[in-house]
Amino acid sequence: MPGTGPRNDTTLLDRLRDSPGPHSGEGLARELGISRVALWKRIESLRGWGYRIESSRRGYRLVRDDGLAPADLGGGTAPDGGDPPIRVLADAVSTMDEARDWAFRGAPSGAAVLALRQTSGRGRGGRRWESPPGGLYLSLVLRTALPPVCGGALVLETARALLESLEAHGIRGASFRWPNDIVAGTRKLGGILAESYGGLDRPEFYVLGIGLNTAPVGLEGRSSAGLEQLGTRAPRRRDLVRALASSLRAWCEAPDTDPRRWAGLEPDPRRPARAELWNGRILPLRPRGYTPRGELDCPKPGRALAYGECRKMIYEGEEP
Repeated sequence: MPGTGPRNDTTLLDRLRDSPGPHSGEGLARELGISRVALWKRIESLRGWGYRIESSRRGYRLVRDDGLAPADLGGGTAPDGGDPPIRVLADAVSTMDEARDWAFRGAPSGAAVLALRQTSGRGRGGRRWESPPGGLYLSLVLRTALPPVCGGALVLETARALLESLEAHGIRGASFRWPNDIVAGTRKLGGILAESYGGLDRPEFYVLGIGLNTAPVGLEGRSSAGLEQLGTRAPRRRDLVRALASSLRAWCEAPDTDPRRWAGLEPDPRRPARAELWNGRILPLRPRGYTPRGELDCPKPGRALAYGECRKMIYEGEEP
């Protein structure tokens, strides 16, 4: 279990980032005003939060800067008008449950819960979400006037914001597969889960979950992929979290549901598919685009399909 020492951890990370070379342990301990043993404990704590720090006779060197130490993300609550607050947990049963409970206690829109690991992470339909160390396990509290009937629009906007952020960090092989998957070709990179709490006309809040394989650690089989397998270094998780929290909070304040926003997320209309509906019915369809509600527009069978109606999409030529 990672320990905490916010002031020392912040200073220590700053010094490790100063240069790519190793830093003397004696010098770091002297600057922090702690013993070499205490320094080693702080290094071990940061390793526990996901930072890869190598040690040698020459000192300590930060090799991979993708940890989630609370001191490195601000943590706690944000002042009015500031960045959305972020809470980081070493272990969680589910970040969705943690975010929901925080929302009921008054967490503001954009508040984020992160975990290094989940013991019972979940996906759509109550399916288990595997959560090996090294992934992004994020849930956001979002407050908006958007009614649940338009919840699919929130999922589409999340996919758009996530893919734009990945592209800005050099990841260009990812795409969206309706209703909720982030994929690289036919291999799954992650998923999006939306839950609403409150009335049918105007929910009290949404909890928006994102699970992303930012590294291939712990992945099994050929159905999943990690961002690093796309041939580039994955972006830092904390950068993705800050970008998504700010973008989605702003969108929720004044939702823009023009389907043209999601043009880059549209499925191939030439590719037939089958949808497994909530009642078990299998519906053949040819998707075209999206409606302002965030539904999948299907000229065949002549109606739109809502996010919440569809349990699973199976495209022609794929295994069910």
